Amino acid sequence: MGNRYQVVHGSLAVDRNLRILGLSVGVRMLGNALYFPFLALFLHSVLGVGYLAIGVLFFGVGFVQLPFNILGGLWTDRYGRRRLIVVGLVAEAAATGGLAYAFDLKSLVGAIIAGTLGGMITSAAGAASGAYVADIASGSERTQGFTFLRVGFNAGYSAGVTLGGILISLIGFAPSVAVAAGIIAAGAGVVALWLAPSPFDRQLVNGRSPAAGSPVKAPSGGGNARGLGQSLKALVRDRVALEVALAFMFAGLFLGQWAITFPLYVHNVLGIPYSLIGIGLALNGLVVVFGQSLTTRSVAGQRHTSIGIGGVGLFAIAFLGLGAAGLWSIYPTEVFFLAVLVLTLGENLATIPQSTLPSNLAPPGEIGLYNGAFGTVGGVGFLGSVLLGGWVLSVTSNSLLIWVILALPGIPAVVLLRHAAGKMGPDVDTA
Repeated sequence: MGNRYQVVHGSLAVDRNLRILGLSVGVRMLGNALYFPFLALFLHSVLGVGYLAIGVLFFGVGFVQLPFNILGGLWTDRYGRRRLIVVGLVAEAAATGGLAYAFDLKSLVGAIIAGTLGGMITSAAGAASGAYVADIASGSERTQGFTFLRVGFNAGYSAGVTLGGILISLIGFAPSVAVAAGIIAAGAGVVALWLAPSPFDRQLVNGRSPAAGSPVKAPSGGGNARGLGQSLKALVRDRVALEVALAFMFAGLFLGQWAITFPLYVHNVLGIPYSLIGIGLALNGLVVVFGQSLTTRSVAGQRHTSIGIGGVGLFAIAFLGLGAAGLWSIYPTEVFFLAVLVLTLGENLATIPQSTLPSNLAPPGEIGLYNGAFGTVGGVGFLGSVLLGGWVLSVTSNSLLIWVILALPGIPAVVLLRHAAGKMGPDVDTA
């Protein structure tokens, strides 16, 4: 695998195509963050959907999409990275436009249909970006490459959530979602116009199999010469990868409370207004933009598993602090902003192994599959977190108990990561 990075004055000079991919990720998130962080609040406040029903809705729509992560991983190993990235962005733009129309009609059914259809293709495209980065770099430079994409992701998120809070107040939720669709379409245009094929993609164009290094017999064949069944069997037999994936699932069940339960709790229990929620979520993005690279450099040479455990620990501190603030009414606004800061630092740590280990664990020719499979397992954790969070909010009003229950999945996540660390070599588990 060719290394296309150069070290300049102790820092990583980022490949041009990775900068373009990061820009497209930032544009996409600018659009997505205009509305998604406020979606649960809209469903509850405008459409009258209850807490538990919100959890069931997110779980049901996401559950249908889960198999498409693995299918997308298999596809990107056989038909390339860039093609799938473009398709995913176009599909997300179309689906977001459909959501805008459904919300304008106040049609919950229409929103579910649009979100499900678009999400299937978007989920299938998820593995392609990770595989694209893995094509370009390896080792510590791969970790830095994923960091750059995360910075782009959160730069867009920070701007989007700030603009979204203002835009929703001025023009309403449905028109804001329509604006988001146009922005995501612009991200698709950035990729289609400027992103070059990865080295893997170029080998496919030349009629060779990047997995085996030999010519593909059929010109229309994919990059991986294995059958789909063979690839899936190889994944199922990889005990270490499955253990790490299971750890990520439990971590997602805990860390995923940040996406849906957190804004519901801070608004409806702590009484934080929408405007401050928007500022707080923007703070999250800014800490990532200015702190993720520093965080990644500070843990360089450490084990990915230990970094992940540190991230889970910081989430536990922040969530339990929120529970205590709600129970005893201790400076709720100040605790909210402090919790955002601590959560973001934990997120900066946890994202490093979550983004890099799937590619590090994958054998040659199966990087897309492993990214897709880990995306599926992570999706299970996220969907479970939505359902669990909705259930806990509906059955207890004890603020501290809410977060004690929601923190429990972090325990098996830590245990599994610690156990898996003893089975991985330093070439795989070193950031």
